[in-house]
Amino acid sequence: MIKFGIQYYPEHWPQERWPVDAAMMQRAGVNVVRMGEFAWSAYEPREGALDFSWMERAIELLGKHAIRTILCTCSRTPPPWIYRKYPGVLPVGQDGLPGPTDHRYQIGLAHDEFVEQAQRIDGAIIRHFRGCDNIIAWQVDNEIGSGNDCYCPRCRKLFQAYLAEKYGTPGALNAAWGAHFWSFAFSDFGEVPIPSSQPQLWIEYRRFMSRLNIEFTRWRAQLIHKLDPGKPVTTNFQNVYSSHTDNNELARTIDIRGMNHYPSRTPELTLDYYRGSRGTVWVLEQHTRLQSVDTPEGWMRLWAWMAVAHGANAVVHFRWRQCRWGQEQFADGLLPHSGQENRFYKELSRMGAELKPVADMIEHTEPRSPAAIVYSYESRWGVNARFSRDLDPATEAIDYHKALARRVTAIDAMDPREDLARYRLVIAPRLWMVDEQTAANLRQYVEAGGTLCLTFGSGVVDEYGKSFDQPRPGPLRDLAGITVSDLAYDAGLHFKLESNAVPALNGAPGYLAADEIHPEGAEVIATHGIGWRRGQPAITAHKAGKGRVIYVGVRLEATALPALVHWLGEISGISQRFERPEKVSVYERACDEYRLLFLINWSDVGQILEVGKGWRDAFSGEPIPAVTIPPNDLRILRRDGG
Repeated sequence: MIKFGIQYYPEHWPQERWPVDAAMMQRAGVNVVRMGEFAWSAYEPREGALDFSWMERAIELLGKHAIRTILCTCSRTPPPWIYRKYPGVLPVGQDGLPGPTDHRYQIGLAHDEFVEQAQRIDGAIIRHFRGCDNIIAWQVDNEIGSGNDCYCPRCRKLFQAYLAEKYGTPGALNAAWGAHFWSFAFSDFGEVPIPSSQPQLWIEYRRFMSRLNIEFTRWRAQLIHKLDPGKPVTTNFQNVYSSHTDNNELARTIDIRGMNHYPSRTPELTLDYYRGSRGTVWVLEQHTRLQSVDTPEGWMRLWAWMAVAHGANAVVHFRWRQCRWGQEQFADGLLPHSGQENRFYKELSRMGAELKPVADMIEHTEPRSPAAIVYSYESRWGVNARFSRDLDPATEAIDYHKALARRVTAIDAMDPREDLARYRLVIAPRLWMVDEQTAANLRQYVEAGGTLCLTFGSGVVDEYGKSFDQPRPGPLRDLAGITVSDLAYDAGLHFKLESNAVPALNGAPGYLAADEIHPEGAEVIATHGIGWRRGQPAITAHKAGKGRVIYVGVRLEATALPALVHWLGEISGISQRFERPEKVSVYERACDEYRLLFLINWSDVGQILEVGKGWRDAFSGEPIPAVTIPPNDLRILRRDGG
């Protein structure tokens, strides 16, 4: 069953309103709600005064309207009485000051007071609601890791214990970090401070905090599996710009990856990166409306269909109704403060009606991609430890993803240590940090026949953030067939390329940063066309085993990437999938028996797309070799055969 739903907060509204809401949801086609992630104060207004009866009534009422529940644990947002009685739960900033108590997520995950109270309330919720037929899944809290960094003396001691466990001796840590710089070498783990400016220390602290977030999730997932077996566990990752937690590792603790999807501030790469190679994802917060975003009429529905087209088998809109108070008083909400029907409710209802006849057909499919984009959280931490966010690999990955989406109808995105054998092309933007596992995996992929595209600033540091003592790109040097002697980084830099091998790259603009490349067996594909670098290599290609490595040694403008990606597709054997009119997105989901094509027109005029023989309208079955897509609308087509 495709889960089509809404985030609901019954504790915000009088109980006499609940039946009205449930009936409206049912009329709109809603079959699932997500509830409870901020409900601790409603469950326990005073210590020990637990009351779950109101949530029981809400779950039962919604169940009578054929609406099932994804129930969340709630411990990361304690009520005020917790802060008063247990002030030690608060996190401490790098300035040494405790966090505010009027904001969410103000807790230190490793603080004993919080751990005790959090496990108590979450355990009580799981035990109370286990076995409830109207609960079809569990969610561990909300946006895990957001706001939970702590730099208090207790966390420092735990960090030091973590280092002792990982490195064994201070000498081993010093060797790994190169810690004699500025006389920064340790004779005892108790000397290790909280991070300030030392990059190796900062990267390791980021790993430590990420591990706390992962273990918080693991404890709850394991308890749910023990007490309520058969119910899947999920949680919602924030947008792709967030890097506080390694969500690839966090995903190993849960059954189904979940995420937030706010397209106005969340690039499409987010959907593919959080889905990864698993084939599906649950969107647990889907855009309805935001005060700061002028959502065009019809786009709320199209953004939700976009999520489905990217592999989402659950789309839960955030949220049912605008809150009448608090920090989000004028933020998200399908219904206005008055609770009356509006254009967003009509869009929800329209999609609910559309989804019903094709939901089963969609659920049996998944995106199948010939290409992947890879980068790791650790590479991001390594870059962000010393440079501004404009060098974050995720920002370049977003540009490559947009360009690749003009050629293919599905893209996978994942950590570079995952199995890559199925892909003809792998793009690895700024693989700054390369550990042994990553290097071995990429080598195996290339030598087996894959095409790997690296970009500038690859193979710079090892897993500790320490620069390699061999020429860049470090352990990937022989694969790439080049050495890199320098990386120039300046916000004022601008480049233009020249290329005989790929004429479409002539004049391609670049900016911000460039590697100084020296071929060692690699063929020069493009050179710099201006400035003192004129004639120097900018893009190279090198055969290795049965495959090849393309090295793009300059940050290309987004306008230049379609030409590069087209060439990468040609040499990788990835054919162009449909000629798209401007402002038309094309997505594909498939199974062994059939394929589904999702065509979304984001423009105010109708568009025609030639799809060829064999495609039929997914609703009517009518053959459609050329499909007309109305303005701000979509069409879904089906073609039998794998």
